[in-house]
Order: sequence, then C-alpha cells, then structure tokens
Amino acid sequence: MRDFLKYSTFPFYCSSCGVVDVNVATEGVHECPKCQSQDIIQYGDDRVSIPTQFNQSLQWGNYNCGQKDHLCPSCKQQTLSFNLYMMID
Repeated sequence: MRDFLKYSTFPFYCSSCGVVDVNVATEGVHECPKCQSQDIIQYGDDRVSIPTQFNQSLQWGNYNCGQKDHLCPSCKQQTLSFNLYMMID
C-alpha cells in the first residue's frame, strides 16, 4: 500500500486479452499491461457493464464499477462478477 500513488490497479476489458488490471495511478492514456493496446474499456463503463441501482461497488479514486453484470470475455454475455473483500490486519 505504500506505493499506491505509483501503482494502483483497476479492472479493464481488453478485447484481445480479456480482463486485465491496469495501473490507474499513472497519468495519461492507459494501456493493456499484456498487449499494450490503448483500446481498453474500464469496467463500470456502459459499453461493458450494466449499471444497477442496488449494486455493491468496486471503487478506487475516480474509478467505479458495480459488483455484477459485466461483459465476460469468454461467453460475451453480461455474466461477469467481481468479488469484493476487505483485508484486515
């Protein structure tokens, strides 16, 4: 957690690689960490996620997405869910 200003990830969809964790702590254009494509979409965007009013949220800074109803890279349906958890020391 000490380097969160340099390295903080959030889930994005890459049409080539599927779900990828993109470093959102960097300024400028984000890219896929696997194929370096800039054609990636943040989960939570209407193009890959269905917004729901009563949906727990995954959030980091200005990045936000619900827990469920996201585009699955395998089946291309809105069936992908993210598990939310909290680590306690």
